[in-house]
Amino acid sequence: MNLPLASDVKEKRPYLKNSYLWNSLLAQWHYHFGTSEVAILKWVDILNRDSTKPHFKVAQNLIDAQAFQEARDYLERLESEQKEESPEINYLLARCYVGQALIPQAKKRIEKAIQVRPQNSSYWDLLADCFLELGDWREAIKSLSNSLRAAPKHAETNYRLGIIYAFHNESLEALRCFQGCCQLEPRNSLYWEMKAEMHLLLQQLTDACNSFEKSLRYGGTPDLAARLAYCYIQNNQIKKGIKYYKLTLKYEPDHYDSLSNLAAVYQNQDRSQDALKLLERAISIYPKDPILLNNFAFTLVHQGRTRKAAEYYREALELTPNHPLILYNLCVCLSRKGNWQESIDLVNQLLEIDPHHSAGWALLGNIYDQIDQSDTAIDCFNKALKLA
Repeated sequence: MNLPLASDVKEKRPYLKNSYLWNSLLAQWHYHFGTSEVAILKWVDILNRDSTKPHFKVAQNLIDAQAFQEARDYLERLESEQKEESPEINYLLARCYVGQALIPQAKKRIEKAIQVRPQNSSYWDLLADCFLELGDWREAIKSLSNSLRAAPKHAETNYRLGIIYAFHNESLEALRCFQGCCQLEPRNSLYWEMKAEMHLLLQQLTDACNSFEKSLRYGGTPDLAARLAYCYIQNNQIKKGIKYYKLTLKYEPDHYDSLSNLAAVYQNQDRSQDALKLLERAISIYPKDPILLNNFAFTLVHQGRTRKAAEYYREALELTPNHPLILYNLCVCLSRKGNWQESIDLVNQLLEIDPHHSAGWALLGNIYDQIDQSDTAIDCFNKALKLA
Protein backbone atom coordinates (compact mmCIF):
# COMPACT_ATOMS: atom_id res chain seq x y z
CA MET A 1 0.00 0.00 0.00
CA ASN A 2 1.45 3.35 -1.03
CA LEU A 3 1.22 6.15 1.56
CA PRO A 4 1.21 9.78 0.43
CA LEU A 5 4.30 11.81 1.13
CA ALA A 6 4.10 14.26 4.02
CA SER A 7 4.82 17.18 1.69
CA ASP A 8 1.79 16.27 -0.43
CA VAL A 9 -0.50 16.29 2.62
CA LYS A 10 0.72 19.75 3.65
CA GLU A 11 -0.04 21.14 0.22
CA LYS A 12 -3.64 19.98 0.53
CA ARG A 13 -4.16 21.65 3.94
CA PRO A 14 -5.73 25.13 3.82
CA TYR A 15 -3.36 27.91 4.74
CA LEU A 16 -4.12 29.63 8.04
CA LYS A 17 -4.01 33.03 6.33
CA ASN A 18 -6.92 32.02 4.12
CA SER A 19 -9.09 30.84 7.01
CA TYR A 20 -12.17 32.63 8.37
CA LEU A 21 -10.64 32.82 11.86
CA TRP A 22 -7.43 34.46 10.68
CA ASN A 23 -9.14 37.05 8.51
CA SER A 24 -11.72 37.82 11.18
CA LEU A 25 -9.01 38.39 13.80
CA LEU A 26 -7.00 40.49 11.37
CA ALA A 27 -10.01 42.66 10.59
CA GLN A 28 -10.68 43.16 14.29
CA TRP A 29 -7.03 44.14 14.81
CA HIS A 30 -7.20 46.77 12.05
CA TYR A 31 -10.47 48.14 13.42
CA HIS A 32 -9.09 48.32 16.96
CA PHE A 33 -6.01 50.26 15.84
CA GLY A 34 -7.91 52.78 13.72
CA THR A 35 -7.52 51.45 10.17
CA SER A 36 -11.25 50.95 9.67
CA GLU A 37 -11.05 51.00 5.87
CA VAL A 38 -8.81 47.93 5.81
CA ALA A 39 -11.02 46.17 8.37
CA ILE A 40 -14.13 46.83 6.28
CA LEU A 41 -12.46 45.41 3.15
CA LYS A 42 -11.50 42.24 5.01
CA TRP A 43 -14.99 41.77 6.47
CA VAL A 44 -16.56 42.24 3.03
CA ASP A 45 -14.07 39.74 1.63
CA ILE A 46 -15.10 37.19 4.28
CA LEU A 47 -18.77 37.64 3.37
CA ASN A 48 -18.10 37.28 -0.34
CA ARG A 49 -15.90 34.20 0.01
CA ASP A 50 -17.69 32.15 2.66
CA SER A 51 -21.37 31.63 1.83
CA THR A 52 -21.85 28.30 3.60
CA LYS A 53 -23.57 29.87 6.62
CA PRO A 54 -24.83 33.28 7.74
CA HIS A 55 -22.16 35.55 9.22
CA PHE A 56 -24.28 37.83 11.39
CA LYS A 57 -21.30 38.75 13.57
CA VAL A 58 -19.36 40.02 10.56
CA ALA A 59 -22.40 42.01 9.39
CA GLN A 60 -22.71 43.49 12.86
CA ASN A 61 -19.03 44.47 12.77
CA LEU A 62 -19.64 46.29 9.49
CA ILE A 63 -22.58 48.15 11.02
CA ASP A 64 -20.49 49.11 14.08
CA ALA A 65 -17.86 50.45 11.64
CA GLN A 66 -20.64 52.46 9.90
CA ALA A 67 -20.27 50.49 6.68
CA PHE A 68 -24.05 50.39 6.40
CA GLN A 69 -24.36 49.84 2.66
CA GLU A 70 -21.88 46.95 2.65
CA ALA A 71 -23.72 45.23 5.49
CA ARG A 72 -27.07 45.96 3.86
CA ASP A 73 -25.99 44.44 0.53
CA TYR A 74 -24.95 41.23 2.25
CA LEU A 75 -28.07 41.00 4.43
CA GLU A 76 -30.46 41.63 1.54
CA ARG A 77 -28.66 38.99 -0.51
CA LEU A 78 -28.81 36.58 2.41
CA GLU A 79 -32.51 37.32 2.93
CA SER A 80 -33.28 36.43 -0.69
CA GLU A 81 -31.63 33.03 -0.14
CA GLN A 82 -33.47 32.28 3.12
CA LYS A 83 -36.70 30.28 2.99
CA GLU A 84 -38.03 31.62 6.28
CA GLU A 85 -38.06 35.20 7.52
CA SER A 86 -35.20 35.73 9.97
CA PRO A 87 -35.66 38.13 12.92
CA GLU A 88 -31.88 38.56 13.10
CA ILE A 89 -31.72 39.69 9.46
CA ASN A 90 -34.61 42.12 10.06
CA TYR A 91 -32.88 43.50 13.16
CA LEU A 92 -29.54 44.04 11.41
CA LEU A 93 -31.22 45.53 8.33
CA ALA A 94 -33.11 47.89 10.64
CA ARG A 95 -29.78 49.00 12.10
CA CYS A 96 -28.48 49.64 8.59
CA TYR A 97 -31.56 51.69 7.73
CA VAL A 98 -31.21 53.76 10.92
CA GLY A 99 -27.59 54.43 10.02
CA GLN A 100 -28.70 55.60 6.56
CA ALA A 101 -31.50 57.77 8.05
CA LEU A 102 -34.21 55.55 6.53
CA ILE A 103 -36.28 55.56 9.72
CA PRO A 104 -39.71 54.39 8.43
CA GLN A 105 -38.07 51.41 6.71
CA ALA A 106 -36.11 50.63 9.87
CA LYS A 107 -39.28 50.78 11.97
CA LYS A 108 -41.05 48.25 9.71
CA ARG A 109 -38.10 45.88 9.84
CA ILE A 110 -37.68 45.94 13.60
CA GLU A 111 -41.41 45.51 14.14
CA LYS A 112 -41.22 42.33 12.05
CA ALA A 113 -38.36 41.08 14.21
CA ILE A 114 -40.34 41.83 17.39
CA GLN A 115 -43.33 39.84 16.13
CA VAL A 116 -41.11 36.74 16.06
CA ARG A 117 -39.02 37.47 19.18
CA PRO A 118 -40.84 39.90 21.50
CA GLN A 119 -38.64 38.85 24.41
CA ASN A 120 -35.48 40.35 22.85
CA SER A 121 -34.68 43.66 24.62
CA SER A 122 -32.28 44.83 21.88
CA TYR A 123 -35.15 44.81 19.39
CA TRP A 124 -37.28 47.02 21.64
CA ASP A 125 -34.32 49.38 22.18
CA LEU A 126 -33.93 49.84 18.44
CA LEU A 127 -37.66 50.43 18.01
CA ALA A 128 -37.39 53.13 20.70
CA ASP A 129 -34.57 54.72 18.66
CA CYS A 130 -36.86 54.80 15.64
CA PHE A 131 -39.68 56.46 17.58
CA LEU A 132 -37.28 59.06 18.99
CA GLU A 133 -36.02 59.85 15.48
CA LEU A 134 -39.66 60.27 14.41
CA GLY A 135 -40.31 62.61 17.34
CA ASP A 136 -42.73 60.31 19.18
CA TRP A 137 -41.19 60.15 22.65
CA ARG A 138 -44.24 58.59 24.30
CA GLU A 139 -44.11 55.57 21.99
CA ALA A 140 -40.35 55.42 22.62
CA ILE A 141 -41.10 55.17 26.34
CA LYS A 142 -43.52 52.29 25.69
CA SER A 143 -40.83 50.48 23.70
CA LEU A 144 -38.22 50.98 26.42
CA SER A 145 -40.70 49.78 29.03
CA ASN A 146 -41.13 46.59 27.00
CA SER A 147 -37.35 46.33 26.80
CA LEU A 148 -37.21 46.48 30.60
CA ARG A 149 -39.76 43.69 30.87
CA ALA A 150 -37.54 41.58 28.64
CA ALA A 151 -34.35 42.52 30.54
CA PRO A 152 -35.32 43.86 34.01
CA LYS A 153 -31.72 44.19 35.19
CA HIS A 154 -30.53 46.37 32.31
CA ALA A 155 -29.63 49.64 34.04
CA GLU A 156 -28.86 51.46 30.78
CA THR A 157 -32.49 51.09 29.64
CA ASN A 158 -33.65 52.63 32.92
CA TYR A 159 -31.19 55.45 32.37
CA ARG A 160 -32.47 56.13 28.85
CA LEU A 161 -36.02 56.25 30.17
CA GLY A 162 -34.94 58.68 32.88
CA ILE A 163 -33.23 60.97 30.38
CA ILE A 164 -36.34 61.08 28.17
CA TYR A 165 -38.60 61.85 31.12
CA ALA A 166 -36.20 64.52 32.40
CA PHE A 167 -35.97 66.17 28.97
CA HIS A 168 -39.76 66.44 28.88
CA ASN A 169 -39.96 67.81 32.44
CA GLU A 170 -41.44 64.64 33.92
CA SER A 171 -39.13 64.91 36.93
CA LEU A 172 -40.91 62.45 39.22
CA GLU A 173 -40.95 59.70 36.58
CA ALA A 174 -37.31 60.45 35.77
CA LEU A 175 -36.43 60.15 39.46
CA ARG A 176 -38.02 56.69 39.63
CA CYS A 177 -35.97 55.57 36.65
CA PHE A 178 -32.70 56.88 38.10
CA GLN A 179 -33.52 55.24 41.43
CA GLY A 180 -33.82 51.97 39.54
CA CYS A 181 -30.41 52.58 37.96
CA CYS A 182 -28.84 53.17 41.37
CA GLN A 183 -30.35 49.96 42.74
CA LEU A 184 -29.02 47.94 39.79
CA GLU A 185 -25.56 49.56 39.70
CA PRO A 186 -25.01 51.23 43.10
CA ARG A 187 -21.43 52.29 42.32
CA ASN A 188 -22.17 54.23 39.15
CA SER A 189 -21.48 57.91 39.81
CA LEU A 190 -23.53 59.17 36.85
CA TYR A 191 -26.70 57.44 38.03
CA TRP A 192 -26.44 58.99 41.49
CA GLU A 193 -25.74 62.39 39.95
CA MET A 194 -28.87 62.27 37.79
CA LYS A 195 -30.92 61.08 40.76
CA ALA A 196 -29.62 64.04 42.76
CA GLU A 197 -30.51 66.50 40.00
CA MET A 198 -34.10 65.22 39.97
CA HIS A 199 -34.33 65.56 43.77
CA LEU A 200 -33.09 69.13 43.38
CA LEU A 201 -35.73 69.93 40.76
CA LEU A 202 -38.38 68.49 43.06
CA GLN A 203 -37.07 70.61 45.98
CA GLN A 204 -36.08 67.48 47.92
CA LEU A 205 -32.89 69.05 49.19
CA THR A 206 -31.88 66.51 51.82
CA ASP A 207 -32.23 63.63 49.34
CA ALA A 208 -30.33 65.67 46.75
CA CYS A 209 -27.45 66.15 49.21
CA ASN A 210 -27.35 62.42 50.00
CA SER A 211 -27.35 61.44 46.32
CA PHE A 212 -24.66 63.96 45.41
CA GLU A 213 -22.59 62.63 48.33
CA LYS A 214 -22.74 59.13 46.85
CA SER A 215 -22.05 60.41 43.35
CA LEU A 216 -18.99 62.24 44.65
CA ARG A 217 -17.84 59.11 46.48
CA TYR A 218 -17.95 57.04 43.30
CA GLY A 219 -16.85 59.78 40.89
CA GLY A 220 -15.00 62.49 42.75
CA THR A 221 -14.94 65.35 40.21
CA PRO A 222 -14.74 69.02 41.27
CA ASP A 223 -18.04 69.70 39.48
CA LEU A 224 -19.80 67.17 41.70
CA ALA A 225 -18.34 68.78 44.81
CA ALA A 226 -19.60 72.15 43.58
CA ARG A 227 -23.11 70.78 42.99
CA LEU A 228 -23.09 69.22 46.44
CA ALA A 229 -21.97 72.52 47.95
CA TYR A 230 -24.83 74.31 46.16
CA CYS A 231 -27.35 71.82 47.61
CA TYR A 232 -26.04 72.25 51.13
CA ILE A 233 -26.27 76.05 50.82
CA GLN A 234 -29.84 75.77 49.52
CA ASN A 235 -30.61 73.50 52.47
CA ASN A 236 -29.18 76.11 54.90
CA GLN A 237 -26.21 73.90 55.82
CA ILE A 238 -23.79 76.74 55.23
CA LYS A 239 -20.69 75.24 56.85
CA LYS A 240 -20.92 72.08 54.74
CA GLY A 241 -21.54 74.18 51.64
CA ILE A 242 -18.42 76.26 52.28
CA LYS A 243 -16.44 73.06 52.96
CA TYR A 244 -17.30 71.57 49.56
CA TYR A 245 -16.78 74.83 47.67
CA LYS A 246 -13.30 74.97 49.20
CA LEU A 247 -12.76 71.34 48.21
CA THR A 248 -13.68 72.19 44.63
CA LEU A 249 -11.32 75.15 44.55
CA LYS A 250 -8.53 73.07 46.06
CA TYR A 251 -8.51 70.77 43.03
CA GLU A 252 -9.68 73.32 40.46
CA PRO A 253 -8.68 76.84 41.59
CA ASP A 254 -10.35 78.48 38.59
CA HIS A 255 -13.72 76.76 38.98
CA TYR A 256 -15.88 79.71 38.00
CA ASP A 257 -19.20 78.70 39.59
CA SER A 258 -17.54 77.89 42.89
CA LEU A 259 -15.71 81.21 42.97
CA SER A 260 -18.93 83.15 42.28
CA ASN A 261 -21.18 81.15 44.59
CA LEU A 262 -18.75 81.04 47.51
CA ALA A 263 -18.28 84.79 47.15
CA ALA A 264 -22.06 85.20 47.44
CA VAL A 265 -22.06 83.06 50.59
CA TYR A 266 -19.28 85.15 52.13
CA GLN A 267 -21.10 88.36 51.20
CA ASN A 268 -24.24 87.12 53.00
CA GLN A 269 -22.05 86.47 56.05
CA ASP A 270 -20.69 90.06 55.90
CA ARG A 271 -17.26 88.77 54.89
CA SER A 272 -16.91 91.29 52.09
CA GLN A 273 -13.15 91.13 51.84
CA ASP A 274 -13.17 87.34 51.41
CA ALA A 275 -15.90 87.69 48.81
CA LEU A 276 -13.93 90.37 46.99
CA LYS A 277 -10.84 88.14 46.67
CA LEU A 278 -12.86 85.36 45.10
CA LEU A 279 -14.67 87.72 42.73
CA GLU A 280 -11.36 89.22 41.60
CA ARG A 281 -10.19 85.73 40.64
CA ALA A 282 -13.46 85.08 38.84
CA ILE A 283 -13.21 88.35 36.89
CA SER A 284 -9.68 87.44 35.81
CA ILE A 285 -11.23 84.34 34.18
CA TYR A 286 -14.37 85.95 32.67
CA PRO A 287 -13.86 89.73 32.61
CA LYS A 288 -16.92 90.29 30.38
CA ASP A 289 -19.59 88.64 32.52
CA PRO A 290 -22.08 91.43 33.39
CA ILE A 291 -23.63 89.60 36.36
CA LEU A 292 -20.18 88.96 37.80
CA LEU A 293 -19.31 92.64 37.42
CA ASN A 294 -22.61 93.51 39.10
CA ASN A 295 -21.78 91.22 42.05
CA PHE A 296 -18.30 92.68 42.32
CA ALA A 297 -19.75 96.20 42.40
CA PHE A 298 -22.33 95.14 44.99
CA THR A 299 -19.53 93.91 47.27
CA LEU A 300 -17.64 97.18 46.80
CA VAL A 301 -20.76 99.09 47.88
CA HIS A 302 -20.83 97.09 51.12
CA GLN A 303 -17.25 98.19 51.72
CA GLY A 304 -18.26 101.81 51.21
CA ARG A 305 -16.39 102.11 47.88
CA THR A 306 -19.35 103.51 45.96
CA ARG A 307 -17.32 105.43 43.37
CA LYS A 308 -15.43 102.30 42.29
CA ALA A 309 -18.65 100.29 42.43
CA ALA A 310 -20.36 102.74 40.05
CA GLU A 311 -17.57 102.16 37.52
CA TYR A 312 -18.18 98.42 37.54
CA TYR A 313 -21.96 98.88 37.32
CA ARG A 314 -21.50 101.09 34.24
CA GLU A 315 -19.15 98.54 32.70
CA ALA A 316 -21.76 95.83 33.27
CA LEU A 317 -24.46 97.98 31.65
CA GLU A 318 -22.27 98.46 28.59
CA LEU A 319 -22.26 94.68 28.18
CA THR A 320 -26.00 94.27 28.79
CA PRO A 321 -27.85 97.59 28.38
CA ASN A 322 -31.16 98.07 30.18
CA HIS A 323 -30.65 95.14 32.56
CA PRO A 324 -33.19 95.86 35.37
CA LEU A 325 -31.10 94.49 38.26
CA ILE A 326 -27.93 96.31 37.24
CA LEU A 327 -29.84 99.53 36.57
CA TYR A 328 -31.46 99.37 40.00
CA ASN A 329 -28.16 98.67 41.77
CA LEU A 330 -26.46 101.54 39.97
CA CYS A 331 -29.30 103.86 40.98
CA VAL A 332 -28.90 102.84 44.64
CA CYS A 333 -25.15 103.41 44.38
CA LEU A 334 -25.53 106.88 42.82
CA SER A 335 -28.21 107.92 45.31
CA ARG A 336 -25.84 107.07 48.17
CA LYS A 337 -23.34 109.47 46.60
CA GLY A 338 -26.02 112.16 46.27
CA ASN A 339 -26.11 112.12 42.45
CA TRP A 340 -29.84 112.83 42.48
CA GLN A 341 -30.52 113.84 38.89
CA GLU A 342 -28.60 110.95 37.33
CA SER A 343 -30.31 108.59 39.77
CA ILE A 344 -33.73 109.92 38.76
CA ASP A 345 -32.92 109.52 35.05
CA LEU A 346 -31.77 105.93 35.54
CA VAL A 347 -34.77 104.97 37.70
CA ASN A 348 -37.11 106.39 35.05
CA GLN A 349 -35.23 104.31 32.47
CA LEU A 350 -35.74 101.25 34.71
CA LEU A 351 -39.47 101.98 35.09
CA GLU A 352 -39.89 102.30 31.33
CA ILE A 353 -38.52 98.76 31.02
CA ASP A 354 -40.48 97.42 33.99
CA PRO A 355 -43.39 99.68 35.07
CA HIS A 356 -44.26 97.24 37.89
CA HIS A 357 -40.84 97.40 39.57
CA SER A 358 -42.01 98.23 43.12
CA ALA A 359 -38.46 98.62 44.50
CA GLY A 360 -37.74 101.10 41.69
CA TRP A 361 -40.78 103.21 42.61
CA ALA A 362 -39.79 103.13 46.29
CA LEU A 363 -36.23 104.21 45.43
CA LEU A 364 -37.57 107.05 43.27
CA GLY A 365 -39.79 108.11 46.17
CA ASN A 366 -36.81 108.21 48.52
CA ILE A 367 -34.82 110.32 46.05
CA TYR A 368 -37.64 112.85 45.66
CA ASP A 369 -38.03 112.93 49.44
CA GLN A 370 -34.30 113.72 49.77
CA ILE A 371 -34.64 116.71 47.43
CA ASP A 372 -37.79 118.00 49.22
CA GLN A 373 -40.34 117.11 46.53
CA SER A 374 -42.77 115.52 48.97
CA ASP A 375 -45.84 115.35 46.73
CA THR A 376 -43.96 113.53 43.98
CA ALA A 377 -42.35 111.26 46.58
CA ILE A 378 -45.78 110.31 47.99
CA ASP A 379 -47.05 109.44 44.49
CA CYS A 380 -44.05 107.17 43.99
CA PHE A 381 -44.52 105.49 47.38
CA ASN A 382 -48.21 104.87 46.61
CA LYS A 383 -47.31 103.19 43.33
CA ALA A 384 -44.71 101.08 45.10
CA LEU A 385 -47.23 99.96 47.73
CA LYS A 386 -49.85 99.01 45.16
CA LEU A 387 -47.30 96.95 43.25
CA ALA A 388 -45.79 95.28 46.31
